[in-house]
Amino acid sequence: MASSPGPASLAALLLCALFTASTASRFAPVDNHLIACGATAPAVLPDGRRFIPDSGCASTRLRSQSPTLPTTAPNAPAAPSPLHAAARVFSCHASYDLAVRRRGYHVLRLHFYPFDAALASARFHVGAGGFLLLHNFTASSPVIKEFLLPVDTDVLALTFVPEAGSAAFVNAIELFSAPEELLGDIGTLVAANGINQTNGLSSQFFETLYRINVAGHKVTPFNDTLWRTWVNDEGFLVNKESSNSKAWSFGGRIAYPKDSRMMTRDIAPDNVYNSARSVNSEGNVTWGFPVPAGSRYLVRMHFCDIVSKALYQLYFNIYVNGRLAVKDFDISSTTRYLAYPYYIDFVVDVEDEGLLKLGIGGSKMSRHGDASGFLNAVEIMRMNKTGGGMDGNFPAILDMDYQFSKGIGEFARSLLCGLVFAGLFLVLVTLVLRLRSELKNNGTLWSRQSIDSGDGKLARAYQLVPTKTDY
Repeated sequence: MASSPGPASLAALLLCALFTASTASRFAPVDNHLIACGATAPAVLPDGRRFIPDSGCASTRLRSQSPTLPTTAPNAPAAPSPLHAAARVFSCHASYDLAVRRRGYHVLRLHFYPFDAALASARFHVGAGGFLLLHNFTASSPVIKEFLLPVDTDVLALTFVPEAGSAAFVNAIELFSAPEELLGDIGTLVAANGINQTNGLSSQFFETLYRINVAGHKVTPFNDTLWRTWVNDEGFLVNKESSNSKAWSFGGRIAYPKDSRMMTRDIAPDNVYNSARSVNSEGNVTWGFPVPAGSRYLVRMHFCDIVSKALYQLYFNIYVNGRLAVKDFDISSTTRYLAYPYYIDFVVDVEDEGLLKLGIGGSKMSRHGDASGFLNAVEIMRMNKTGGGMDGNFPAILDMDYQFSKGIGEFARSLLCGLVFAGLFLVLVTLVLRLRSELKNNGTLWSRQSIDSGDGKLARAYQLVPTKTDY
């Protein structure tokens, strides 16, 4: 008789099941370019992703007017990531052509790790898909620039243009299809003249500036289905000594609406919703984020009620840049469950001050206790201006590459249509010649004659008349 499995076997089975479930739920993008620029061998990250050298990537083509240089720093201290051990350096205009199988929003991440003084002083522009991503950019310290941009071509040209007398470089490139539910078209515009609905978000491109896990630990790409990083909010609290707030953690299961395409784990990981910072009914909590002035921002505030013991107990106010954006917010009426994630997208303009403030405040409608309102996470994304760039108009030298990449797909479709039209025209000509030959062989031809129209005038008519006499 078979023996019962021991504790060790049960634990192994449980771990295997958890690993299988985790793997099955991992997002699998249609387009997934992971490129190690200037590298001679693949780079494998702790999250399991494998970056391919740009010199041997079949779905990517590098175009440049002069040779590009792979650069390494063998004598430098160990890089924090295997992606930062090499770089591709451009002395003039250069572009990566990235094949796109599914159009729509894509996540683009550019890794910059200046391991020598020449790279740290390099100044250049970066454009993609008709958008100016970086203008007069200098990476004096390690940084990852992340963008969310709509792609409407079969090839995305990612272009680097050095300033005169300078160079451009990049260590690694990530480009992958974004989940359809990641970004909607509607947001809440918070302005001096009131709160209004705004449309057209899905036609914009965005640069991610902040991704904050409120009252929680840092979340690394290993624990995020879209390989994002979320940092703690402590450094952004305006009044850290306030007794009006409290940090919460949650050990239960985060629930998601069944069959919902709006709220999934691709919006934000469970680790983000497992923590929160609350405010009591008489207090408020404010966060301040330095941002470039004179720009418009998409602010996504995440809420998941891990604080309440029952529904319909919390009501609170939400403030965006010092303005009351939502009064007496009742998350229970929205989700109808505890521990259900939810988010609100706000759009706000930041003028001369260069500081974006977000806050939550208690409401008189809440019951007295430890919490009146709460916040789990924040994302802040800078929106493009009307000229196609964050800091100005799209330069002509970058626009040429966009039109080139767009023209590849358009040319292919135009060529196909032209071939089809030519084929149909050839068939039509063949049929006309064949019909004419058959009619001639039968002794008839089309002939145009003048006939009497009935009112004494002549009219033109086409008649089938014999060409020879058979009797």
